[in-house]
Amino acid sequence: MTDSIAEDPSPTTASGHDKRRARTERSVLDATRAVLGEAGFAGLTVEGVAARAGVAKTTIYRRHRSKTDLALALLLEMVGEVSTRPYTKDTAAELVALVDKTVELMQTTVMGLIMKGLVSEVAADPQLAEVYRGQVVTRRQADVTELVERGKARGELREDLDPETVTDLLLGPIYYRFFLSGSPMDGTFGRRLIAALLPSLAPAGQTSNG
Repeated sequence: MTDSIAEDPSPTTASGHDKRRARTERSVLDATRAVLGEAGFAGLTVEGVAARAGVAKTTIYRRHRSKTDLALALLLEMVGEVSTRPYTKDTAAELVALVDKTVELMQTTVMGLIMKGLVSEVAADPQLAEVYRGQVVTRRQADVTELVERGKARGELREDLDPETVTDLLLGPIYYRFFLSGSPMDGTFGRRLIAALLPSLAPAGQTSNG
């Protein structure tokens, strides 16, 4: 009987261990966010995060393979915290709001720094790409899908629209400018983009943005 008790992990001990792990991970992710904000993706290092979080490098490596994994873990958390879903009574206004919010996130937040830093890594690392596409891209796709379905229900978008194609049309220009051309995206960019796209998205004869 004594042996049986000794072999059973104490629920209290297990719970305490889980809490310590959660606190450590929280410290590591907070430190990652701070280092990224100060030094950008190029300045992110496991050593720097470990020093900021007050943990050993080995503690980080037990959870994350590299600085890229650290950045991805933070990105996944931020994607869960931030929504680009605009809910209004007008589909054109929702489209503009979604574009504007995405531009804001890309240009002014740590999320944008991470996404810019991960572009080449995602292309070269199949494991990273699978996680990124499964947890980041699909969330943005879900936002657009909801918007498209509401627009169809209102009669403001064509019934045959494919949400994935609409996602490409909405977000493609943002990522092209952000990652490749460097062309500015000012406060009128979303409105101008939707004005150009709406005739191909709306039912025949209905191209007004309200």
